[in-house]
Amino acid sequence: MKPIYKVFSTMALAGIIGTISIVPCSPAASAAKAKAEASTTVTTPATSSKTTEAPAAIIKKVEQTLKKLTQKTYKLDKGSYLDGLGWDFNVLGTPFPSQLLVDLKGNIRSGFIQENKISFYFDNNKLSYTQEDVSIKDVAKEDIEAAEEVFGKLDLPVDELNGVVLQHKGSKEIYEFMYTNDKYGTWIGVDKSSHQVVAVNAIGLMDDIYNKGQEVVDEYHRKMKAITARQLQETGVAQAELLLGIDLNGHMVEKKAFPSDVAIFTKEGAPTVEGNFNSDGVFYSIRIVYN
Repeated sequence: MKPIYKVFSTMALAGIIGTISIVPCSPAASAAKAKAEASTTVTTPATSSKTTEAPAAIIKKVEQTLKKLTQKTYKLDKGSYLDGLGWDFNVLGTPFPSQLLVDLKGNIRSGFIQENKISFYFDNNKLSYTQEDVSIKDVAKEDIEAAEEVFGKLDLPVDELNGVVLQHKGSKEIYEFMYTNDKYGTWIGVDKSSHQVVAVNAIGLMDDIYNKGQEVVDEYHRKMKAITARQLQETGVAQAELLLGIDLNGHMVEKKAFPSDVAIFTKEGAPTVEGNFNSDGVFYSIRIVYN
């Protein structure tokens, strides 16, 4: 089960890295964190130049940052240049593929390192969270039932539960369940202590515009730009109640500028909720934010 989870999540992330215009990511989308855990929007492929190697000073800076954040020593390859954006690095010597997106100043924009027993996820030059594999038999019945109930509310084909990991986000411990079929994955996060669902990432609800032609891409851009904060507030309130069991009435909503597909819901004294929406204004990913 563990190899299936890691390989699938890595493939999902690799697909995102290879086909997007990169903007700062938020993790969760975990494993495809990376999961596709990400505040990115598929538009056109980022141009990569294999001949423009990263300066030694950039590589050294990133390796020093990794040492500080993980207390482990990692080495990078020479990197692939993403024109005007930075570099895509592979981390050497890890048992599973590990990648970092680094800007022109040597700051880690997003990325992940996958080890046998623990994985690290990075966002904006900080350690966002760590993740470890667990056996489904060690997970409380209440957590499994909570994930199953929410998955049943999604308008998706029946998928198979293919793995579960335990994420450490600050003081929180979150079980993340992964359901897969032959096309995509769905991740559902459940708070270990409260047994409440705190995150849903349903890749099957994303817009599929890759390799669909410029006309499809242009229509996607038009629809995304036309979506208003008011629309997102309406759908966000309904989906947060349905999937997370929380009330977003009275929250302020901020729609990030296109090409981002992120909306953020804030209210004094209440948890911040962040989501990624599709061109119909429906959130395919929604989660409580933990600092």
